Amino acid sequence: MEAVFLRNLYNKMDWKRKRKFLEETMDDFAVELENNISKSRKNEDRMSLEYRELFSLFITTSPKINILSKVSDDGDIKFSVDRKDMGISFDDLVKYRDQVFSDFNANFIGELLVRENIDQFAKILVSLDKEAYPSIVNRYQHKKFGMEVVREKFTFKFHISLLQSILTEDFKRQIKLRLK
Repeated sequence: MEAVFLRNLYNKMDWKRKRKFLEETMDDFAVELENNISKSRKNEDRMSLEYRELFSLFITTSPKINILSKVSDDGDIKFSVDRKDMGISFDDLVKYRDQVFSDFNANFIGELLVRENIDQFAKILVSLDKEAYPSIVNRYQHKKFGMEVVREKFTFKFHISLLQSILTEDFKRQIKLRLK
């Protein structure tokens, strides 16, 4: 409604008034934009700080994982971790809920846990039937972790192709080290 009123008012102005009106409007817009940018930076700074606080809780622990399933027909693997083993209290879960349930967090923590426990997961990869390996591992490519928190457990889900990628990356690193 306000936009229609302003458009009608603007259309009735002569070119000098239009120019003055635009200059004033642009000045107001610039001030409002600067205020919004400042607020956005403060929110980004707060979010960054909260992620750092949350990750400091995770990083200081070495949680035990529980692999919940072998490989699904689509190549997915599920594992869980007790919330307390991850260094997260219920109050932390409430305080950092926006960060905890973000894709960024699920991917970071999920991959960290897989890498820390690669020996357990590699056993699953090498136990696959030779005939089924290409269709299970290579049919899809891991893109992101699924994560849910139910009662006292974080449950993660990922595609087995991630294991192949991590092991290939580690293998390449070992070859480089030996060739030096």
